[in-house]
Amino acid sequence: MRKILVILLAGALLLSGCVQNENDAYIGMERDNIQDLVAGGEMEFVHEFRGQSENWAAMYIVYKPKGEEIHTSRPFLKYIGKDPRPSGQLRYKYETLGGGDGSGTLPSVDEAGHVYNLGSSGSNGALSSPDTPVEMQVWWNDSSEFIQLKPITD
Repeated sequence: MRKILVILLAGALLLSGCVQNENDAYIGMERDNIQDLVAGGEMEFVHEFRGQSENWAAMYIVYKPKGEEIHTSRPFLKYIGKDPRPSGQLRYKYETLGGGDGSGTLPSVDEAGHVYNLGSSGSNGALSSPDTPVEMQVWWNDSSEFIQLKPITD
């Protein structure tokens, strides 16, 4: 009986470590890191999407302050892979259902764990659906990965 209890306890500790590591992928990309959201203004809406692949974690957030005409969208990427680290140019493309597609190039990346703010855009046009995943593709070091970002609900 004691052996079974020890095995169960060890398994629980192992599984809780896995959950923690998965959440660590998004450190630096939380809502608390976006100045507009930290400033304390009342928001009409905030839609957040997160996903990860073998080497990258990504977040896409769309928000609109109450009383404003324009909503803002902001994509982020973070390298979570092992060595070799990304180097040189990084290209990305993301697509949403209904609006908010984008692409771009960062001329130089070279850090694991660094959060890359891929910019922000303001619009009063079409919004992506808050319930539909965002699809992102990343190219670096002669490699590429696809990331599906799923809606995060509070």
